[in-house]
Amino acid sequence: MPNPRRPGSGATAGRSGFSLIEMIGVLAIIAIVAAVVLPNLARRISRTTGEKEDSALVVLAEGLQRHVRTYQSIPGQASWSTNLSGMTGLALNTVKYVNPSDPASARVYLIHPNFTPATGSGGGFADPLWTQTGFGAASVSNAKILIVSTHKSSLALPVSSGKASSVAVFDAIWDWTYNPTTGSPPSGWSAPWTGNGEYLHVQRVNLAGQFQRITFSNAHYPGVYPSAQFGSAGASNLSSAAAMDAFYLSGTYLRLYKDSGAGGALDLSHSVETWMNFLYESNRWRIP
Repeated sequence: MPNPRRPGSGATAGRSGFSLIEMIGVLAIIAIVAAVVLPNLARRISRTTGEKEDSALVVLAEGLQRHVRTYQSIPGQASWSTNLSGMTGLALNTVKYVNPSDPASARVYLIHPNFTPATGSGGGFADPLWTQTGFGAASVSNAKILIVSTHKSSLALPVSSGKASSVAVFDAIWDWTYNPTTGSPPSGWSAPWTGNGEYLHVQRVNLAGQFQRITFSNAHYPGVYPSAQFGSAGASNLSSAAAMDAFYLSGTYLRLYKDSGAGGALDLSHSVETWMNFLYESNRWRIP
């Protein structure tokens, strides 16, 4: 009786394992797949991070607008992140940084160098940048603020929070739009940013629309002096001219009082929402 053949012996035995050539082939295929997949995956992650940052900046801009209206004050360089944290409900580091655990990812709060109205001038602005007063603002111009960030922390932003160094520097960022073909950053930016505009995020906030021009006309001037109170400020006599005007922030609560000869009582209350004219005649305030 023939002896059974031992497993694995003879030419017809099944093969096990891989040959060196086969392993090299598999590794080559893996390398090719990785070369194709990994860059695409990295780009997808970058796009997702960038879209998240764009959304975050919109939230911060809306928070800034609400803060100005609610508190009648425009934050400056030092207080912007704290104020926006309180207004949006976001943690302070979530406001200050793209990545809260990475100090290198700080966002920049850039103020137009000719921002008007503003407290302080010259080398910088006071903080708050502007606070509503009973006298309002004589004019409004360049009331623009930029919130700038990058979602690639190894690319340092060439600007710092506060007053922009020049109008040209500010406008280059304000006017910039991303071109996916060239990837160019704003004009004048340094070499590390060449072709890397995809990592830059710019949120523009024009506060000009928050200021409303209010005119007070006194048909009985001179000799009859009604008064006005803005927000929590004390009432002031409107005695300097027959017609006066100034800019006030939206949401300012206005109280208009009669001349003392007519009793000086509160005659009209109004929340400032748009440009308006108030007329005092026959010892009464009215809106023409």
